[in-house]
Parts: sequence; structure tokens; C-alpha cells
Amino acid sequence: MRLALSTWPEVEAYLETSKGIIVPIGSMEQHGPNGLIATDAICAEEIALATGTAHGVLVGPTITLGVAQFNLDFPGTVTLRAETLMAVIRDYVRSLVRHGFERVFFLNGHGGNIAPANAAFQDLYADASFRADRAGASPLRCRLRSWWEYEGANTLRHDLYGEDEGLHATPSEVAITQAAYPDAIKRVEMAKPARLSPGYYRDFGGDRHYDAVHHRHWFPDGRIGSDPSLATPEAGRRLLEILVPDVIADYEAFLAEDTP
Repeated sequence: MRLALSTWPEVEAYLETSKGIIVPIGSMEQHGPNGLIATDAICAEEIALATGTAHGVLVGPTITLGVAQFNLDFPGTVTLRAETLMAVIRDYVRSLVRHGFERVFFLNGHGGNIAPANAAFQDLYADASFRADRAGASPLRCRLRSWWEYEGANTLRHDLYGEDEGLHATPSEVAITQAAYPDAIKRVEMAKPARLSPGYYRDFGGDRHYDAVHHRHWFPDGRIGSDPSLATPEAGRRLLEILVPDVIADYEAFLAEDTP
């Protein structure tokens, strides 16, 4: 069930049985020689919609822009500042709360969103914590989960691609977009990637990158240790199939958390 394709009476009826919603969040940035600009947003949205369809969960409009300033030297990248994304998340959540939603589950496709999203959640909780009347715990809870955090998908992507999975423009994320948009598949020959050191993963994992000029100097074709030419739509469908039950289990556990 997509909020964007629902009517207000349908959303009102949904709220009579559930206070939860899944919100996909991604990015609009380069993804190497054959990856679509919207890869991160597409991955988050496809996984969320597959979960929503299979389990009757409402899926909100995708936040397609994320924090990706480090990719601005690659044409097509569109980024928000961290403070802008935080403001978007706060206003999005407050709009949902106004209607009666209490559990907002962000399904994430982009590492650069993790820190701003979690900071925005803390600001939202602070609205209740700073209340002088101490009227009780707020019913609002937010969670951000990146799709690659799920054990089944993480194991499968490394079984499929090993070290060629890399850190950005990965074959697994490109595969999901190929499953979603087979008519947009790009076939590009490319050399094997340079291997990343453990220190690079430690220092830059989660998109903790420097400025755009520096980033393109280090990674001139946009890949970070990955070989996305290995992607296939069949692998993308396998990833989607294995993700849906893990996402719904995580989402349902989130809904069931105790409230003081």
C-alpha cells in the first residue's frame, strides 16, 4: 500500500489498525560507469514496496535526495546538506505524527544518510524530553535501517561477489536496480577495481568522505573497490526475495516495542 497512491480516507482507515509506516530514503548520486544515478533511492524503494505489498504495510513517499556532497564532481549528482536532510526528516515525521502515526521505519539505501537521520531523530525526541510538564513518554519512535545490515542479504552479496562487492557502486545494489528496471540496464566493460585496505573501511565506511574534488581524484570512475559489471537482474531478484522477510520481522519487532 503506497501512501502516494492512497486517498485520505484509506489512510485514515489504515490508522485504525496500525500506527506504523515504512519510509524509503536514498540518494541521487553517481554509481560508477554502469550504475543509475538514483540507485540508492531505487534500492530502498523497491525493498520497501515489496515488503509493503507482501505484508500490507503502508509505504510513504521516498526521500530521493540524500547527503552526497562528495560525489558532486560527477555530473548528475544532486545533494542536500546534512542540516537540510535533517529538516526534511523532521518535517516529514511531524506531518505523519499529526495524523496519528507513532512508528516511522526508515529503510535506507545510502550511507551518507545515517548520521543526519539519527541526529534528526534525537531532535524529534527532544521535543518531548524538554517539555516542562513531563507529561509522559512520547509515543513517537523512529528507526533507520540500511538494507545491507540484514544478515541474509549481507551474506548473499558477499557470497556472490566477494571482494568485488566493494564499498560504493556495488554489484549488489546495481543488481537490485536491474531487477527493478530491466530496460535501463547499462552494459559497460571495466577493469577490476583496486582493493580497499581494512583501514579504508575503518576510516571511510558509512560515507565519511572528504570533499568532491578529493573524492574524484581518489576514485576517478566513481567506483570504490567494486566491480558492478558483475551485477545481474537475477541476483537482484534473489536479494529482494531474501530481504523482504527480514525487513518485515525487523519492522514488526519495532512496532511491538514496549512503551512506558
